[in-house]
Amino acid sequence: MLDYDIYVSALCLITYIMFVSISVICIGVIAKLSIRLIRSGAEDKKILREYKINQKLEKVNDFTKNIIYLFSSVVFLGLMLVFVFSLIIQYNGDVPINEYLPVYRVVQTGSMSKIHKNNTHLVENNLNDQFQAFDIIETKQLPDEMDLKLFDIVVYEYEGILIVHRIVGIEEPNEKHPDSRLFMLQGDANEYPDRMSVSYSQMKAIYTGEKIPFLGSFVMFMQSPIGWLCILFAIVAIIVTPILEAKIEKEKERRLIYYMDVEL
Repeated sequence: MLDYDIYVSALCLITYIMFVSISVICIGVIAKLSIRLIRSGAEDKKILREYKINQKLEKVNDFTKNIIYLFSSVVFLGLMLVFVFSLIIQYNGDVPINEYLPVYRVVQTGSMSKIHKNNTHLVENNLNDQFQAFDIIETKQLPDEMDLKLFDIVVYEYEGILIVHRIVGIEEPNEKHPDSRLFMLQGDANEYPDRMSVSYSQMKAIYTGEKIPFLGSFVMFMQSPIGWLCILFAIVAIIVTPILEAKIEKEKERRLIYYMDVEL
């Protein structure tokens, strides 16, 4: 990870903490105002009406609360899993450490999304392992240079950009490059091969054939500042909301007891 990326991440984190802190303060102020209204008696009729309704629908309310709690827990757990997965994808590096630890990547272009009509080699060899933009693909450590073969899908770097394309031609060592092979690559959806041949040293990983459709769009959202903000707000809401609700409910119960004693 570059120093600039670390700086941006730290700056974003500080900004998010400030926003969350302000939000918590605002929520706290609103909760205090609600408690004051309850203590002043302004909410007595409303509290009594809620009490009577709850008495009639006690079982229904308990069931509804359980359903809401379960649904919220599932949504939050799913959100956290996608967030953690997005962090793993963002920070696990470009090159797999070894053959046992794959690297997952979000596909950001449609160059491998379909079979171009001119690419007859795909049909002739029954190559149906295409993937769409925003799919997540699994890549692993490259095999030895001489073990790479025609139609393998590899990740290579060109001018600082990572590209995932298929090997459509291999030029064996010759007088021009006696110590290495050169590889011609092409996206399945592209009409022509890539402009420049690629050397083994430019390659980062090889595609395993495993993919997770469409999840990449959520991963990229979670990697964005808005995604981070959503996660932090969700965490704060999960922690702060039940505490404030419990305080307000406690005040309602006290006021209800007081109101009923006065009425009696």
